[in-house]
Amino acid sequence: MIEIIKNILTDENFIGAFLTSLSFILLGFIFRKKNIINNDGKEVLTTIVLKIALPALAFSAFMTEFNSDHFVDDFLVFIISLLFYIFFIIIGRFVLFKMENNRRTVIAIFMAVGQLTFFSIPVLKTIYSNNYSQIMIPANMMTLSFRIIVYVYCYFAISHLKFTKKDIKITLKSLFFNPIMVGMILGMVIWMTQGIMPKVTINDEIVSIFRIDKTLPALYMIILAAEKLTTPLAMIIIGCILGESHIKEAFNDKLSWSIAFARTIAVPFFTLVILVLLQIIHLIHLDEYTIMILVIGFGAPVSAIVTTYCAKFSNEMELSSRVCFLSTLLSIFTFPILFIIVKLVLRLPIF
Repeated sequence: MIEIIKNILTDENFIGAFLTSLSFILLGFIFRKKNIINNDGKEVLTTIVLKIALPALAFSAFMTEFNSDHFVDDFLVFIISLLFYIFFIIIGRFVLFKMENNRRTVIAIFMAVGQLTFFSIPVLKTIYSNNYSQIMIPANMMTLSFRIIVYVYCYFAISHLKFTKKDIKITLKSLFFNPIMVGMILGMVIWMTQGIMPKVTINDEIVSIFRIDKTLPALYMIILAAEKLTTPLAMIIIGCILGESHIKEAFNDKLSWSIAFARTIAVPFFTLVILVLLQIIHLIHLDEYTIMILVIGFGAPVSAIVTTYCAKFSNEMELSSRVCFLSTLLSIFTFPILFIIVKLVLRLPIF
């Protein structure tokens, strides 16, 4: 076991991902504290990540050969992650049954919904840079369930809006017509329809005309350049969030600490245990990429979108800010530990 841990800790991609994330988070923290990046600047960076970098990342992941067997496994990630989100929200409400109903609902969301797109995916993209599509396709599938929960359940639960025709229309528009979803759906369609689309021969390889990574490499370089913005800018934004937090109040709040520990330690650990049990009883067969995206995805700090909802609708705004800060701080240390634990678990005979 010691030798395995040693190999993980000396893996260049792992070390590089950790140092890259830490460096840009620290940079964002310093820039925000010194007001080099003000709130408007943070919003600009967020817009670039959400409307350019992440859509490019979501699209480019599907520029690979389609495999029907892998598609079934990848779609299973969507189902499993959606069930996990629902399960953790229900468990959170059950555990907090003594609290007032609104606070119980919001805290359950804090515990269940993490910073998948801003934190988990950029880190895993860097770690698995040599196996890009193998990690990003299941990551995109989890993104789909994440956005359903965030844009539908979280939005209505935190805002107290009713399911009127007008509100549902606005929510569905936010869900399906934001740039990330458009990029992901477009990439998925190209990926799944390669076998029936018109073909061209490039360097003795027959490919679909819509595989622009092969047919239009110059254009595809723009997408690759855009996706490379994801990790540094997302980590700078995380650093800005830390830099604008009220550190003293957060450190003195026991409830915020409890929620942050649940979010970054209890939830991902419980996720891993359930996945191992499902593997033991042969209900599903999971590979490293599937387990990693689920565990690391559920080990991320509280979602920035959820925090934004809390601020917008004045619902547990201060608590959300403190939990976001503490869970982000904890994730810097828990992510490497979770990564190592998953790697160790994957050495078990059941895998």
